[in-house]
Amino acid sequence: MTEIAHRDNPLPRLAVPGERFGWIYQDPDLYRRRFPEPPPEPGTVPPELVTRAATARERAMRRMGVAVGVGLGLALLFGCCQRFGAALGEPIGWLVMFLMILSAFGGIGGAAVVWLLKRQAERDLATAQEQVRRTFEQARSGWDARRAAFEHQQQQALEQMYEWSAATPSPGTRRIDVVGGSSYGWEALLTVFGGSLLSTRGPMTLVDFTGEALCGELMTLAEQTGRSVRVTGFPSGLRDLDLLAGLSGRELVDLLVESMYGEGTGGDRADRHRDTMLLGELCEVLGEDVSIARLVGGLRVLTDRPGQPALSEIECALVAGLMPEEARRQAHHHLRRLESFLRPLTGLGQAAGGPPTAELSCLVADRDGRSAQHELLKDLLVQWLIRRVSREAISGGSIVLVGADDLHHRQIERLGTLCERRGIRLVLFYAHLREQSLHALGGGEVAFMRLGNHHEAQQAAEFIGRQHRFVLSGLTRTLGGDQTHTLANSEGGSETEGGSEGSRGEGKSLIKQRSRNWSRSRTWSQTQSVASGTNWSDAASAQRVYEYAVEPRVLQDLPDYALLLVKGEGRGSVVQAVECNPEIVTLPRMTMDPLPVVPLPPAGEAAHPVSGVPGQVTLSQPSPIVAQPASPEQAAAGVLPGWGAGGPVPHPPHSGPPVPHPPSRPQPPRQRQQPEPPQGPGRGQG
Repeated sequence: MTEIAHRDNPLPRLAVPGERFGWIYQDPDLYRRRFPEPPPEPGTVPPELVTRAATARERAMRRMGVAVGVGLGLALLFGCCQRFGAALGEPIGWLVMFLMILSAFGGIGGAAVVWLLKRQAERDLATAQEQVRRTFEQARSGWDARRAAFEHQQQQALEQMYEWSAATPSPGTRRIDVVGGSSYGWEALLTVFGGSLLSTRGPMTLVDFTGEALCGELMTLAEQTGRSVRVTGFPSGLRDLDLLAGLSGRELVDLLVESMYGEGTGGDRADRHRDTMLLGELCEVLGEDVSIARLVGGLRVLTDRPGQPALSEIECALVAGLMPEEARRQAHHHLRRLESFLRPLTGLGQAAGGPPTAELSCLVADRDGRSAQHELLKDLLVQWLIRRVSREAISGGSIVLVGADDLHHRQIERLGTLCERRGIRLVLFYAHLREQSLHALGGGEVAFMRLGNHHEAQQAAEFIGRQHRFVLSGLTRTLGGDQTHTLANSEGGSETEGGSEGSRGEGKSLIKQRSRNWSRSRTWSQTQSVASGTNWSDAASAQRVYEYAVEPRVLQDLPDYALLLVKGEGRGSVVQAVECNPEIVTLPRMTMDPLPVVPLPPAGEAAHPVSGVPGQVTLSQPSPIVAQPASPEQAAAGVLPGWGAGGPVPHPPHSGPPVPHPPSRPQPPRQRQQPEPPQGPGRGQG
């Protein structure tokens, strides 16, 4: 079990140069290799010893019985013959008695010899088996020692490997979009990623629209690392926040109109231009001293409410002369609508000396700020950021918008384009994947945290993409057998018998000759044949399917501190499983830098065979474009390879011997990307 290195304050350790979203877990056990030497096999006893011992064991009793039987039989025979030997004489009787005793002991001795031969065969077999066992035990102990040394050396090497490596954005990333997640997950990601941004890019402007003050831990980190922090709440802190500092009258009008309409489609274009013209005329009358309070005073004058402390009598008269009385009466409703937008902003920046200049500037929405004034301030803050970036008031650093769900995607795209040109890192946090966030998604790398809604999880899975996989589509098992039994008997015979008999005479003698022959034959045969067979087969078929690389259910079940990072890698893209828990920084086998991809051992050598890269899934990896060689005919005709007609170019007729052409080189085959299964976020997969 991994031990945690206890530290009093781990937050300053997060402020290390190098952007990082969190850490990717790499299981060192995936790099464990199996011991390459196969285990020793036990030796075999010489078969002749086994055969001799088995034969002696099987035939011992029979041979002992035969020896004893023969000895006793001869002794009995000689005992019967002793009577006749005693009648012939005493010496012969004693001889017969000796032979009888000798036969009895000979039988017993033969049985003893058979038993001794059996014991010797068993003893030789036991000795050979013991020798084989000792040899195997010695080989096994040596193999175990080499395996233990190999595993010890490998364990020491694996213990030197990092388990957690930093997950970083790809070089040249435009912006970062974070979708989904809980308040705890956002706070942890702001602490880890924000701390790395402060150390790498410098000043940061963070706008928190959620009303939950999720940047509290990040502010603590900045203070503990010696960085200046400025926090302003809105709308309660409007007096300390001057969003209009340094703006001309024309810029102020454009900023207010764009904030009121919010780049949406709800307002009519004619109303937008009318408001721009009216506020522009008010700014011309008010001169260089233009503020929200003076604009509201001018609108009150146009609605026949004189006596405004923000304007002088001469300015009131000039404002009243902008519109005839009848026109003011007809535009009364429109003027009141403008006043309702601007009046909540009259205290904006009255106590501020300029825009925030701290290294960490946090603009945090109040907990009870969900109102019309809050919505207007949200658009106004985005327009203020766009103006500051376009006027190069912010150079470098980073901008973080937390809770950007209600911002129009045109505003986000404009701000993202300006930040890209100025070299500013833009980070957007969306709580949901809805209309505006779905339109704005894809301007950079995207990190998906937990999405509880199934429709949003499905949209995120569609965004991550699909890939081809081979899955089992069918399994066939066949079991069959046949048995044939044949029995045939045949019997036949032939028998032949015959003879001849005759006599002949010569002269006075008569010779009688008689002969007879006889033969008989018989044949018999029986045939029996038995045949049996069993056949068994297993067959599996795979089907190529096109399905989600990450299932929606996975996105719905992500832990609070986990995220799936969709990032570019080379000419393709991958999904990485990242943990953003700040407490990971206290683990001993952790690094704040990304680690190079170390190839896994081959499947035949790995202790835990897996494929791909641990902690990530490859979504796409286009094949490289291979230049096709041009044939001499195409080069002469000026035709590019692969263009035009595919047939051969006809040669003009010519006289003389044929001119040999060099053979064209074969076209190299295009590389095809093999599909790889996904690793989750756990082992391998991860």
